[in-house]
Amino acid sequence: HGKKEKAQKGKQQAEKKEEKKDDPEKARADLLKKVKKEGGKRGVEIEGAADMGGLQFFCTAVELPDGDVDLLDACIVAMNEESNPADEERKGGSGKIGKMVFSAGTEQLAVGAYVPTHLVGDIDAGEWLKGVLAGRGTLVDSTQGYAKAVVKADADNGIFPLKIREPMITEAINYLKQKGLFPDKADDSDDDMIFGDDDFPS
Repeated sequence: HGKKEKAQKGKQQAEKKEEKKDDPEKARADLLKKVKKEGGKRGVEIEGAADMGGLQFFCTAVELPDGDVDLLDACIVAMNEESNPADEERKGGSGKIGKMVFSAGTEQLAVGAYVPTHLVGDIDAGEWLKGVLAGRGTLVDSTQGYAKAVVKADADNGIFPLKIREPMITEAINYLKQKGLFPDKADDSDDDMIFGDDDFPS
């Protein structure tokens, strides 16, 4: 009987040792948690800024997905989740706002375009994203309400995810302006409508 317990204990210790090693699944799960947190926080900021500026659409960049399109997905879902008033820290809440979200990694730029149901008649997420990609990158998924793409880094052709991100955000906004879906302040500086990471105090 004692032997069995000892074997059991040895097994548990071995398992404990296993856990200590780099566990890619655990690392991914931890990262996913952080990505969702970033998305939730950004969702609140987007909702606030959109309310203030009377915007239906918003274009922004997030850091943590690091160019990973699946993590970007999770981040956008967190942005759009309904805020629970009972939560100590508000998160999400920007589901009614169309958005294009960019995440630059070293290898690639991931882009997600989300259009809420009530705005699908005005703009198609896939078309919007295609317009912004302008022939670059690969559309991974495209429906009227949600589309995503990746643009691979290509040093030979001067394509660096971080470098192309800002011009693409501008492009995304210009596309909206052409459709009359974004306030076009021709007489005003457009910069104040583009929110990058630096614009949100963390």
